[in-house]
Amino acid sequence: MRVAVISDIHGNLPALEAVLADLRQVGAHLVIVNGDIVNRGPSNREVLECLLNLSISKQGHTLAPQGFWFTLGNHDDLVVKWAQHDPSLAELYNDPLFEPTAWSVAQLPQAHLDWLSNLPFQVALEETPQRIFGLDKAEGMGERVLVRATHGSPRHYREGYDEHQTLSTLSEISEDYPARLLVGSHTHRPFMYQLGEALVLNSGAVGAPFNGDVRAQYVVVEIGENHVQVDFRQISYNLQAALQAYYDSGLMEEGGLGADIFYHETRTARSMLMNFWKWSEGQNLPRDWESWRLYQAAYPERFV
Repeated sequence: MRVAVISDIHGNLPALEAVLADLRQVGAHLVIVNGDIVNRGPSNREVLECLLNLSISKQGHTLAPQGFWFTLGNHDDLVVKWAQHDPSLAELYNDPLFEPTAWSVAQLPQAHLDWLSNLPFQVALEETPQRIFGLDKAEGMGERVLVRATHGSPRHYREGYDEHQTLSTLSEISEDYPARLLVGSHTHRPFMYQLGEALVLNSGAVGAPFNGDVRAQYVVVEIGENHVQVDFRQISYNLQAALQAYYDSGLMEEGGLGADIFYHETRTARSMLMNFWKWSEGQNLPRDWESWRLYQAAYPERFV
């Protein structure tokens, strides 16, 4: 069985279209869209409509005979909660770094927000009998499956699998949520680690990679009875069109500082938001335009 995992599209339509074109050549049986479909980027509505149309159309079945399955990402959840004026976000509503979230919410119809709010936390694939199903966050603990996909980990959608994660943490996750293949995303960087009988993977990011490679990235896994073959794919796409969409959509004008940071993340394939956040706190500076300029001056190599 061939399973493709795409994630962290973040409203980047040209990157998604390039990956879908590549998927037609790959011949996956199942496609898991592993969270963070929207926010950060300029084409949120278009990306959602593209994926929704594929998931219910004959063309989608050609791409993936066993269908498209989706998990909830932290940015998908953020957009939903923002639209609901969730009190847990009270400190963010006036933060200039979150102006793109307000903009993204305004671009989406209520039907799209409702669909995002109903996404499962996990997608699981059983080995025998072969069955695919969605699970909430606390479900499936202790139940072994063939594949368990979550945006971060089964414990939290911000707990990503990468080289910074401790072996003890990965072991705890594998013991509590056993699977032959544990697939996460969130960190925007491909990753693979063999943990006993479990293979831990990070799919990388379609729309905003953070490993210095601007190409759209995803993973295809061939699962056989006695083997697993992993193919991390890097797909060139029209990056300039994706960057121009920040201006044409109105995101750059209305999204302020946060939009500028996301623009440069997409342009350079480097993580900037959290690095800037931590730097400004360490310098005891506000997260504003002047601090952003000081950050750029302090680390010019990150913007090349």
